[in-house]
Amino acid sequence: MNRHDTDAFDILVVGGGQAGLAMGYYLRSTSFTFRILERHTRLGDSWRNRFDSLTLFTSRAYSSLPGLPVAGDPTGYPTKDEIADYLEKYAAHFGLLVTLNCGVSRLERDGEGFRAVADHGKVFHGRVVVIATGAYQVPKIPELSSQLSPDVVQFTTDTYRRPAQLPGGPLAVIGDGATGRQIAKEVAATRQVWLATGKRRIVHPQTILGKDAAWWGDKLGLLRMSGDSLVGRYFMKPDPFPGMDLHLRDLRRIGIKVVGRLSMANGNGLTFSDGRSARVSSVIWATGYRDDDAWIRVEGALDPAGHVIHTKGVSPIAGLFFTGRKWQRALASGFLVGAGDDAAYLVPRITPLLADAQARDRTGHEVFAA
Repeated sequence: MNRHDTDAFDILVVGGGQAGLAMGYYLRSTSFTFRILERHTRLGDSWRNRFDSLTLFTSRAYSSLPGLPVAGDPTGYPTKDEIADYLEKYAAHFGLLVTLNCGVSRLERDGEGFRAVADHGKVFHGRVVVIATGAYQVPKIPELSSQLSPDVVQFTTDTYRRPAQLPGGPLAVIGDGATGRQIAKEVAATRQVWLATGKRRIVHPQTILGKDAAWWGDKLGLLRMSGDSLVGRYFMKPDPFPGMDLHLRDLRRIGIKVVGRLSMANGNGLTFSDGRSARVSSVIWATGYRDDDAWIRVEGALDPAGHVIHTKGVSPIAGLFFTGRKWQRALASGFLVGAGDDAAYLVPRITPLLADAQARDRTGHEVFAA
């Protein structure tokens, strides 16, 4: 197969979330062909499929991609459905070519380019591939979950939607990051909630002197600080987040039982590291996510532990790039507002590779294997 085939492009972007669409925005200004492959049936479904009450911590002014602001009050905070619809509108507004229902199950070398095999079997070819699937795709569920009785209904932050889903009786939320605390607070109005904590967290105000925390982060340069910097390393450890009434003292005030780490599970009983115990009818695992990069079958792209290798999104494998990774280049990389900056950084590192390939083509060199 050569580059003139219907499903062969100069650039394949795997993932049609905010990182992939921001990449598409900048690729429009080049002369190279590209296609974005998205596993969901609609753009934005990765946001739509989260719990109903989710509202972003960043204001609309700091939740947009390059070239198109999020509609509405720029100082207000958008809902997850707003962002989902915005991503769909964004792709239509800029005429970005996206193939939906097209998750990639295997990525391999193909001559000097790459071969992406979709879940449904279709094969796409690209001289360059940008993986924009994000850093964490699969909920991380501790082995202790297997010790719970079948009568205890278990959810992850991917499967929980609203309190009405839950059976009657006490609930344990395991994990006290931003999502765990939000869910615990929401459910506490309907039942007894136990919140199992983990590492020390820093919760900072959502607004400071009337300005969004992201506004201050932008003006003070914090959004652009690298994880390699002294300040960046300090911020990475506690993984701080903004939030109204999400301090543990606020959660205790509304009746939530804040306890230590989960140390034991047996039947419907849970034991925590501070010695306290509870009997529950349901559990929500808010214990984070893990990478799922086994589908990247390109030698040298992953380390021995199976994690992607990159420097600011640039892989050691020529022609392979990543975007949408947490702390990829800076703190902002983990937010919508940072997706554009990371894409803008990568495009001038991609185009010279393609220009060289075009020059080789003119001499009769074939990029893709037959």
